[in-house]
Formats: sequence, C-alpha cells, structure tokens
Amino acid sequence: MRRMPSIKALLFTLAGVWAAAGLGIYSLTRLDRQQDITMLLPRSQAPSFSLPDQSGKLHDLRDYEKRSVALVFLPGESDEVRGELRSLKNEMKRFDKIGVKVFAVATMEKATARQLHESEQLNFPILVDAGGKIGQQFGVAPGRPYVSYVLGPERKVLLPIATVQPKEHGTQLVELASCFFDTFASGTNPLVDKPVTDLTLPKVDGKGTETLYGDKKQKATVVLFLSSRCPCSGGYDKRNKELADAYASKGVRFVAINSSADETDAEIAAHAKAHGFTFPVLRDADHKIADQLNAQVTPEAFVMDAQGILRYHGRIDDSRDEKTILSHDLRNALDFLIAGQNPKVKSTTPFGCSISRQKN
Repeated sequence: MRRMPSIKALLFTLAGVWAAAGLGIYSLTRLDRQQDITMLLPRSQAPSFSLPDQSGKLHDLRDYEKRSVALVFLPGESDEVRGELRSLKNEMKRFDKIGVKVFAVATMEKATARQLHESEQLNFPILVDAGGKIGQQFGVAPGRPYVSYVLGPERKVLLPIATVQPKEHGTQLVELASCFFDTFASGTNPLVDKPVTDLTLPKVDGKGTETLYGDKKQKATVVLFLSSRCPCSGGYDKRNKELADAYASKGVRFVAINSSADETDAEIAAHAKAHGFTFPVLRDADHKIADQLNAQVTPEAFVMDAQGILRYHGRIDDSRDEKTILSHDLRNALDFLIAGQNPKVKSTTPFGCSISRQKN
C-alpha cells in the first residue's frame, strides 16, 4: 500500500503550483501534453456546467457561485473508487463546517451512479459525466482519472489536486481546503492605525502569565496567532522561529497566541517545545485577544509599534513554500518600523485554518 504524502508536503507542492500559475503553464503527464489537456490553473475561473446527479436532478455550477465547491473526478466504479467515496462521506461534517459543497463527478451511466450512491449510502451527489466531456474541460485526461478541485466563490480555482490517495482523499481534501476557505473570513482589519490594549494571558508552559507588551521597551511587538494542529500554521513554524531570533536584537518582541478551542494546553506546550520557540506562547482560551483583534485564522500576524498602535495585519509572507516567496510582508513591515517609519503596506489577507471558538 502506498503511503499518503503528508499534508505539509502537499501544501508545499501546491504552493509550487501557484507559482507556476504565473507562467500560465501546468501539465500533469506526457500523455496530457500529447492530448493538449492541462489542469486548470489557480486563480482561473472554472468552466460552468450542468450535469444530472444519480437521481436525475440537474446541478448547475453557476447556482453555487456564492459558496465554495469541491469537485472530485472519478474514473468509474471500482473498489478504489468506493474507498474514495467512503472517505469523502466520513468527512462530510468537516466539509459542512467550513462551508464546502462536495460533488463527485463520474464517467459512468446514471443507473450505475444511482446503484453506487445507494449501496454506499452517500451524503453528497454523484454527477454523471457519461462521456467525460466535462472532465476534459477540467484537465481530466484518460489515464489520469483521480483529479480534484477546490473552487472559491465565482468559480475561481483555489486548489487543483493531482496527488490523490483514494482511501484517504476525504481527509486530504478537507484539510487542504480549510487552509484556503478561511481566507475569506479575514482581510483588511479596521483596527489598523488604532491602539491595541495590553492584556495578560497564561503561558502554555504553566510558568505564570505574560502581557502582550512585556516591559514595553521594544520598537515593535509581533503577535502571531498559531496552531499546534493546523498544517498551514505548521508550515511556518521554522520561519517564525527564525524571524523572532533575527529581529530580537533589533528590538522586536514576538508573542505567539493560541486561541483554538479544540487544542489542549499540553499539546500546545509540546508543540512549542518541539519547535524550539524562543518567544512566549500564551493561551487565549476564552478568545479575549482573538476577539479584540478580530483574528480569524492561523497563522495570522499583528504588528504594533512602540506606542501600541497596530501598524500591520495579515499574512507572514505570500507562500507556504519558502522557495516561492515573492513578498516578505511581515519582515517588510518590521523593517519600516525599525527605521522609524510606518509600513507602506498596512494590511494583507492572511490564509490558514479557522480559529475554532467552540469545542467540538
């Protein structure tokens, strides 16, 4: 049995896909190139279509333009396909939680789709693409049966996935999708250029409490909302430590906050220790600071100047893959503040996993 690639590895691979999108080139295999079939690129608009499901009900993709959609293309009926469908079925509560509508799209007849849907007791539709024409529009070439897409509002392609392990695909897809959909919940912060009140929180290591601003002798304070479980946040653990270490001597204080209700103090402390964080990691169990700053995702950065005025809010940089970073947003903001100037870019849109404010 092949081992499923780690979520972090898949995120890095996908970041490369985003970089390739700027070139307008993304092809999967030699077979695909020979047939002039390529996957849709991130940021492009997916073609609209109308297909019947297993019961004959028509679904028009344009009817779902105000929400997020996952399209899972299947080659037909097989034990492997059934395993993939079960994986998606088992994760449907998580898809619902992040607001994703799931459709399987299969090259099979309606009667076969109906029998498959009933026998597996699926909780999502199977769309019937009997001739495979819609699949080809999405770059699903013969010999490349397992392809999935995550679409945002207005049918914008957020995530093309060609690395699929069928029996684990539900988990793979929902975890990757969560990193993108929560982007829409955050953006320009109205608190930028306004003072941020100091607060005291307990340390996750159990060694007392700590305030956001400490002794207030620093030139700037960076508050990072992080998670010990989110793969998006985890992709930045090394970078966060390196940034904190590099800017400590320049008069910048880093503080990490964990506000996720579904994470325990023990695992947060263990995560911080395992990654060698040299900055305080504080627990915001009742979401006081998350609510005060309107933090929505992990990772998400807030930078205050020496007077406690919020001068930058948003992402750390523009890519989970360090090799494809084009904009070092947090670093740029800090360099401006250290030089005694306000950042030119005050707000960017962070991307990551939603901060859970209720325990499961």
